[in-house]
Amino acid sequence: MKKKIFILSLLVSAIYSSCVKDSACDYEAVIPCVEECTMYEDFEDERPGPANNWQSIAASSPEIVQDNGNNSLYVKDQSGASWVYTTTFPANLLEQGCKLKYDVIYITGGTGNSATTDNSLTIFQGTSPSNATLRANFVLNNTHLIPSNAPFTNIEVPLELASGTTLPSNAFGEWNMPGGPPYTTAQINDFNNLIQNISGVAFFLDEGANPSEEWFFDNFCFQNCCENNVKP
Repeated sequence: MKKKIFILSLLVSAIYSSCVKDSACDYEAVIPCVEECTMYEDFEDERPGPANNWQSIAASSPEIVQDNGNNSLYVKDQSGASWVYTTTFPANLLEQGCKLKYDVIYITGGTGNSATTDNSLTIFQGTSPSNATLRANFVLNNTHLIPSNAPFTNIEVPLELASGTTLPSNAFGEWNMPGGPPYTTAQINDFNNLIQNISGVAFFLDEGANPSEEWFFDNFCFQNCCENNVKP
């Protein structure tokens, strides 16, 4: 009996070994997905002072500031439609990972401004977010609004292709383009082109009529493994 079991084990092992190497097999080996976020920019390699890789529109000059021994990007709103942006991010975001994560602090700065904000990341093609030929914004939903004066809040932005008549979304919010859903085939194609060919990323700084909002950004990283692209 033991001899039969041993022979059967050898046969199963031989079949498994041949099938792993055989592309004709009707199954795929499951490779574990380890959720790691590769740091892209945490500002720790820069000294406090001007943020050379970031620019602003109708806002203070972006600065690297230090708090409790950690560096972050700081910018303050001014009069007009205000942005902070950079053109140094990789052009094809899909090649970097399935999510872009970052930390943010929002300070309302005065009366007339909202105590929370749904402002998140913007991607664009063009010379700046205010002079863009294509632009898409990730808008936070009501359960993930950023409260004023709170500690750093972590945001997760999905990096995926669009399909059908909607743009990618997750628990934090959804991508949005001018006109809103449902999107036409041309708009879906525009988004898919944009997310693979960005000129830069940006953040809209306005959250009310009082030009006094303050923002801090930190810990931009790309996650290379997400629950929606794991094979069962």
